[in-house]
Order: sequence, then structure tokens, then C-alpha cells
Amino acid sequence: MNDLNVALRKIPLFPLETVLFPDGVIALKIFEARYLDMIKQCLREKTEFGVISIIQHQDDSHDNPTPRFSSVGTLALIEDFDPIQPALYMTKSFGTQRFQLLSSSQEANGLWVGEIMLLEKDPLIPIPKEHQRVANLLDEIITVIQSENLLSDAPFKKPYMTEDCGWVSNRLAELLPISLAQKKSFASPKQSSYQARSYF
Repeated sequence: MNDLNVALRKIPLFPLETVLFPDGVIALKIFEARYLDMIKQCLREKTEFGVISIIQHQDDSHDNPTPRFSSVGTLALIEDFDPIQPALYMTKSFGTQRFQLLSSSQEANGLWVGEIMLLEKDPLIPIPKEHQRVANLLDEIITVIQSENLLSDAPFKKPYMTEDCGWVSNRLAELLPISLAQKKSFASPKQSSYQARSYF
């Protein structure tokens, strides 16, 4: 285990009922005060926040149920923001690296923070010959998106690493009409390097 994995960090969390994959893009409309403050701090300090999936809400209080989070999330770095109004930001962020959520707590302003351990990035694995049709499918999707001038709305950004198993499988997990439970399963580091197999 290297120093990257040993080091623990505390980061602000943005719980969502979706999954962000490394190198994926997520657009968020920010209007709650706790998240406006979080975004401003991240922009000011050039730091990341954590996108974490909500598994379910625990009904320990009828008025304010406590969410239960996935054990794995992804760091997100803000790439673009548009302060439409003083209390409304349109933001676009991209996923950088997976993390394991060790613990979480809620601050007085309602913002969730988590103690995390960074997980190693997906290894670079060339597309095996028998799986090349998966990469070809993604190439076709990218070509259509480019021809329709939809890149600004695409859930991924350049460089397009269609020769790498991890990148291709992450992009297909974002694009294919699969359930949120399946996306969460694919977000697991144990699954991430081998997702391409599941598409056959």
C-alpha cells in the first residue's frame, strides 16, 4: 500500500442519487446555501469535493431522515461555473479519483463532510481483441455526439481513451440505460477494471 492510499483526507460531500465515474462530467445546479458556500470555497482554494451516492434514507426522524451513503465515491473538480444569480450557480465538474468513505458527519449548516481514503486509479489495460467491438461502439457514440454538436452536454471529456478498458467501461456505465444499483456496483474499485466483460 503506497502513501497515496495511507493518507486520510476530510472533504465536503455532495450526496446524489447518481454515480460519478473518474473522467466523467457532472453538471449541477447549486442553490442551497450550504452548497453555495462549498462551491465558493472549492473555487477559491482550487480543491475538490466528493460526489457520493445515496443508498437510502434511514427513517430515524420523520421530519429529517438521515441518508445512508455508498462506501465509494469520486472526487470532483470544478471545471466551469456560471453565477447566474447571487444564490444560483450552474456548475460543471469532472471526476478525478475514487475514494473510500470511512466516516461522515453533518455540520451545523447542513453540509456533509467525510473522512476518506483515496483509492488507486484504474490500471491502464489495452482493449483485448475479443472486446474491441465494445470500444468500437463507444467510438460510434462519440461520433454521433460530435456530429450533433452535443459535446457540451456529454458526460465525458477529452482525451477520449477508447483504447483503455477502464475508460471505455466507465463511459458505457454512464451512457447505457442500466439501473442505479448497477452503476453503484460498477463504481466499486473491485469491479471497475473488469466492467467491460459485463457488456457481453
